[in-house]
Amino acid sequence: MRHQFFGLLLTIAIIADTGYADEPFPEVYNSEADASVPLTAAEAAVGMFDLPDGFTATVFASEPDVRNPIAMAWDWKGRLWVAENYTYAEKAKRFELDLKDRVLIFEDTDWDGIADKRSVFSEDLQMLTSVEVGRGGVWVMCPPRLLFIPDRNGDDVPDAAPEVMLDGFTVGQSSYHNFANGLRWGPDGWLYGRSGHSCPGRLGSPGTPDAKRVPIKGGIWRYHPERKVVEVLTHGTTNPWGHDWDQHGELFFINTVNGHLWHGIPGAHFPESFGMDPNPYVYDRIDTHADHYHYDRSGKWSESRDGAANVFGGGHAHIGMMIYQGDRWPEPYQNRLFTLNMHGRRANVERLDREGSGFVGRHESDVFVTEDPWFRGIDIRQGPDGSAFILDWSDIGECHEHTGVHRTSGRIYRISHGDVEKPNFDDLKDFNVRAAMAMSNPNPWYERQVRSRIGSGVMSQEFMQICWPILRGKAELPIKLRALWALNAMGRKEHLSSLFYAEEEQMRAWAIRLVLDESPIDTIKGPLPENMPVPASEELFSLMLGMAESDESGLVRLTLASALQRLPLKQRGELGMALSMRPEDANDHNLPEMVWYGISPLAESDPLALVRIAEQSSWPDLKRWISRCLSSRMGEDLLSIEGLMSAIESADPESQLVMMNGISEGLKGWREAPEPEAWQRLKISLEDTKDENLIRHSRGLSVLFGDGRALDEVKQIANDPSEDTHARIAALETLIQNPDDDLREICEALMSDRVLCATAAKGLALFDDPELGIVLAKRYPRFYPADKPGLVEILASRKAWAEVLLKEIEEGRIDRTDLSAFQARQIRGFDDPALNKTLASVWGVLRETDEAKRELINEWTAKLNDEFLAKADLIHGRNLFAGICGACHVMYGDGMELGPDLTGSNRYDLSYLLENVFDPGSEVSADYQMTVVSLNDGRVLTGVVSDETDKILTLRQAAEITLLEKSAILTRDKSTMSMMPDGLLLAFSDEQVRDLIGYLMHPVQVEK
Repeated sequence: MRHQFFGLLLTIAIIADTGYADEPFPEVYNSEADASVPLTAAEAAVGMFDLPDGFTATVFASEPDVRNPIAMAWDWKGRLWVAENYTYAEKAKRFELDLKDRVLIFEDTDWDGIADKRSVFSEDLQMLTSVEVGRGGVWVMCPPRLLFIPDRNGDDVPDAAPEVMLDGFTVGQSSYHNFANGLRWGPDGWLYGRSGHSCPGRLGSPGTPDAKRVPIKGGIWRYHPERKVVEVLTHGTTNPWGHDWDQHGELFFINTVNGHLWHGIPGAHFPESFGMDPNPYVYDRIDTHADHYHYDRSGKWSESRDGAANVFGGGHAHIGMMIYQGDRWPEPYQNRLFTLNMHGRRANVERLDREGSGFVGRHESDVFVTEDPWFRGIDIRQGPDGSAFILDWSDIGECHEHTGVHRTSGRIYRISHGDVEKPNFDDLKDFNVRAAMAMSNPNPWYERQVRSRIGSGVMSQEFMQICWPILRGKAELPIKLRALWALNAMGRKEHLSSLFYAEEEQMRAWAIRLVLDESPIDTIKGPLPENMPVPASEELFSLMLGMAESDESGLVRLTLASALQRLPLKQRGELGMALSMRPEDANDHNLPEMVWYGISPLAESDPLALVRIAEQSSWPDLKRWISRCLSSRMGEDLLSIEGLMSAIESADPESQLVMMNGISEGLKGWREAPEPEAWQRLKISLEDTKDENLIRHSRGLSVLFGDGRALDEVKQIANDPSEDTHARIAALETLIQNPDDDLREICEALMSDRVLCATAAKGLALFDDPELGIVLAKRYPRFYPADKPGLVEILASRKAWAEVLLKEIEEGRIDRTDLSAFQARQIRGFDDPALNKTLASVWGVLRETDEAKRELINEWTAKLNDEFLAKADLIHGRNLFAGICGACHVMYGDGMELGPDLTGSNRYDLSYLLENVFDPGSEVSADYQMTVVSLNDGRVLTGVVSDETDKILTLRQAAEITLLEKSAILTRDKSTMSMMPDGLLLAFSDEQVRDLIGYLMHPVQVEK
């Protein structure tokens, strides 16, 4: 059963009568045009919240005493520190730097769930996203800087101006809501934080040269306050905005869009919504650690709005995270992960089950559901009494503010169960017996407060002497781990080697982590010489090898795989080999990737070590990645390729196919390569298997190595109508990738074949002959609809061919709407006055000044009034979306991923839609910026660079993905302009635009 709150629990009048509310600045104003106001905190709680039986709530604080709360932290006195953010602004401004942000301190002296004491610690900050307390002061994240405000005497008055501890946390010019946030002390004594992918940064202390800075592009970082060292632990995800540790010290964090739950494995690379990984050897990234999503990815995402998608969990946006570890809530809620779901206005609950080397998150019933349309839960933390405290930003915007910000609202709720006792903070006053015993409190809040003060010189010998027996005794595992973390924070590591033999897998895992804690992690491509970690001692390394070979714990093996990136390169091969010999881990969720991330730099320092691992490993993915990596370096290192081919020759057919797939991936886009001496023997071996897939690989490689007989075979297959169609297409693609004198003749002949003509057109695109433009344009009507955009892209890649294309449009043989704004802008890129005049005549005039764009937006705002939009043909609008937008955007699971997924965007707002359609360049992430490439064959291509190696550039275009050899590139210019052009709808009638906009604004998917 579930029940509503009762007003008597709230006692809101106490808050109203405190009298300590103050204006943070002479004028705090709302920029939101909407004049509506929220319910009072009491009304919202009483009338809107729904909690499980036995749970109650108080409004701990609300406006005017707290406004725009963005983060919180506890101190050892049981006071709640809250960061207020006033400077975050709407899209047009990004930040309102006429205002300041501040840090408040709230205290509940009688512990009735309502704050009755409040003070201002600092009110001279800007772009404040996080606050943490400890180590002699207050830490605040104000991107691009991490600041420390000293308060060593603890009088709640800053001792001095803020000190810049780190900088380089870039604030993106576009999706600036992704910037750095989330300061929290970790069990290892480091200060942890988060950063989103659209704010890629380069971290270091002030004055650090760029070459020595640590890159980050989404993920988790940490900073050691005594050693002044910063590390990036994980790369990827889109916008992490919550993290916590379980009772055994395992880190988890939440995220938006591309999976919501992640195990924070140091050295891991996770997917992001778009963009390249900073490590060029990362081919596959570790997927989400949940077995579900909180929205329907098959086509009904919009049902997750406004809390309607109860069956899924409420939506993709997750903010704030807590793993509840107290004993004040019923058992079903203990050791569960809670994260606030913004669109669903609730808390999602995840059960963290051990599986393989790590964990899998399983969805349990959502809790703390509210119908308050202003509720924007932004953080959730466990308090000293075993309750949970929730920050509510309190506004009506979504993830991104487009219409303005309410700066006068904000709430803090306390969620408790049963009777709540006032905590005893006296135990934490000094580092003595009472403080040590407080570490065994079922509520980890106490232990975390003890640990946050270690390093400030306040620990005692007495306290240390109590920790030793706890660690060595028969205490429960979580208590032993707390003692271990405390001793580590004091710099005591002499006990770690004995823990390698501990009975508990978590103790063994932590022994590995802490013994290597001072060795820098290498998550990119191999450490710089001056950064090389000290080799593990012979005894330690022997222990680690033994664990890799025989330890029964997948978690321990995962920790060893993670530790690879902290070892010198010369020690990685042997440990990686031992781990990859464990057949039970071949299909593990994490281990193959983590081992590969650790050993991949051997490609440059000891590639033969990788060959030996490929020979002996029982992991198919690892064999494929090694083969791909070594083959991609064929021009630099033939010796390892010889070894790899010998290994393939002696392998079983299944492994042969896996490794040949890897070689094909590594050489994709190459036009020629030197033939290794071992190739002829391997070729005979592959052909002897009679396996068609292996023979196809053999034939393709032979062509690449310049084998004329193999080339003749491929030509024969491409020209033979009796051959399988897929085989003919594959053969033709091989010929295009390795062109010779016959290619043009073959492709011209195949242009009459409706199935092969699209592939043949790609071959003809390589020849700079104006006559071919005429041939291609005349064949346009015979192309299948799905292939026509690719042909238009080809015609727009050469100036002479673009003239033919525009003539065909002018004379009505090609519909003007078949020329997208992408290709129209590419044609304008030739900067030919006559060509531009023809384009304007037959297609439309691109309005490129800010004034012209604003005028166009105003025109369409007036046209698309409610009456006109009500007549929209939504089915026609869906079809238009597929043709206009679907080439680059996904919505309801359909479309291409060249640009952002539109499913969860602010589509119901007409102003938002028109600004993004007619002025897309006003806010563009670096990942979506346009690159213009001029080739030595005369073509000019426009797209987004999605991958790059030393030899190959991968360009995502509107119609296809093109791999280009860098040697064929004459010029390459990256523009700050969006890949999405300004004149997207110029070629369409008012009714067509109406239908498209109507479909985009529609709250659910439209049936075809």
